[in-house]
Amino acid sequence: MAAPILVVSGPSGAGKTTVARLVAASFEKSVHIKIDDYLCWIVNGWVDPWLPEATSQNEVVGVSVAASATQFARGGYTVVVDGHLFPTGAEGMARMCRGRGIALHFVVLRPDLETCEARAAEREPGTGRFRADADLVRGSYSRFTRLGVYESNVVDASSSPPEIAAALLTAFRSGRLAVQA
Repeated sequence: MAAPILVVSGPSGAGKTTVARLVAASFEKSVHIKIDDYLCWIVNGWVDPWLPEATSQNEVVGVSVAASATQFARGGYTVVVDGHLFPTGAEGMARMCRGRGIALHFVVLRPDLETCEARAAEREPGTGRFRADADLVRGSYSRFTRLGVYESNVVDASSSPPEIAAALLTAFRSGRLAVQA
């Protein structure tokens, strides 16, 4: 039987990677997939992913992440994916999962803007995490402020990582984060 996939999304500095690692560690068999790692694999032809001309690159990366995640889930591993995935991307991934008998869950971590800016500024170069300047953080944050029907998938990410992970797991286990595609 396939295990579920949980996508942890949100603006830059929301705590996605830290919280996703804690959440993945709470399952007996689990995998933590970081979308940023896939971006780092591009050797030539790189386009900054927030630019409009990065659409094709972002789609290729997204499909690659989804393929890896579904393969692990089919093997019985609960998969926690972290990165910038917007509701339309989650819906597309849910359609792909449904055809394979895999449940997809989607959460948006959203602290206040000041917290995102402070966390993004604290990132150390060379850690594999993109360091975003203030304008990029504000732009990313604005894309996660009006989510329509997905507002119910938001978890407040202003507290400590263990507290955020606990709130996320409660929402996940309740079924509140399931994506119906």
